[in-house]
Amino acid sequence: MNSLERLSRWVGLFSLWFGGLLLMINIGDIVMGVVLRYLCHAAPIWTEELARFSLVWMVLIGAAAAFLNGDQMSIDFVVNVLPPRGKAFCRFLSAAVQVAVLGVMVWFGAQNVMGGWKMKTMALGVPKAVPLTAVPVGMAMLMAVVVGKYLHDSGSGREKR
Repeated sequence: MNSLERLSRWVGLFSLWFGGLLLMINIGDIVMGVVLRYLCHAAPIWTEELARFSLVWMVLIGAAAAFLNGDQMSIDFVVNVLPPRGKAFCRFLSAAVQVAVLGVMVWFGAQNVMGGWKMKTMALGVPKAVPLTAVPVGMAMLMAVVVGKYLHDSGSGREKR
């Protein structure tokens, strides 16, 4: 296993644990908001914003772990009937398109983050760049996992499921 594959595995594991932590924060925040609304007839406005931001971060960070575990949707009925060289080409083409799209998302996401440092969120008062950073970070993590998985699968000669 080369260093890029190891990095991919580490990113996937980090994605899994950090996504789980964000899920616990999200659930705790929502439960607290519901309980406070029930008991006090009002909840702090920041609970809704924190729930939204933690959900966005959880989905974008968790995408790397989902990809690494094979939990993404794929339509491969055409690829399955191809000869081995055709399958290898389709795997390469798929990985190349994914990396290109993710690269564009990282680039434009980073540009969006740069413009968000001066604006503050309504309830929490944090810079808008904090929730916006989920896009370039999550997509960069997903890109690392895509490249690592492709290298691992093509290096070991395994067929993609």
